[in-house]
Amino acid sequence: GRPHWWTVSKLLRAVVMRSLIAVLLIVATPVASLAGNCRSELRPLLTSTSPDATALAAVRDLCQAAAAGGDADALYQLALFDLGLAGNWQPEEALPRIRQAAAQGVPEAQYWLAWQYESGPLLPDDAATALGWYQRAANADHRLALERLARAYRQGELGLQRDPLLAAQYEARQAQCLREQQRPIEN
Repeated sequence: GRPHWWTVSKLLRAVVMRSLIAVLLIVATPVASLAGNCRSELRPLLTSTSPDATALAAVRDLCQAAAAGGDADALYQLALFDLGLAGNWQPEEALPRIRQAAAQGVPEAQYWLAWQYESGPLLPDDAATALGWYQRAANADHRLALERLARAYRQGELGLQRDPLLAAQYEARQAQCLREQQRPIEN
């Protein structure tokens, strides 16, 4: 059949391809494992009255790596660093991150945008845009978005007509979210 060099060449290509796949798996695995760690590592620091600067820097690095790996939630968490965490106030850096995370379906980012469009100092008042973001966050069962929409329908806010039935539906969904959040985690 075939010349010896052709067989060697085919064998070398197979080894190179397997090596590339192994390298990609090794590189991708740590990034994938960072996806949920950013949030879980950041939460205790957010509730601390005086978070450790070294811990904040380590979590920021973790969030940056996860965001660079495509984790939209990590992108939102990273934006919190630019909204006053550790004394860093750079909303011009945070806003594009939050918008991108919201567009990629992160309910917290969607709620944050809605809140800012409704009454926050960083975005212009725009009830229609706020309503749209509240609805997107509520569609993902964001409890505070559900609460806000229930109140808006009950009181006729955000350009909505009063609708007690819709208000009650949002309140029921909010109550269900609250029950689920309070349910103990079973192993």
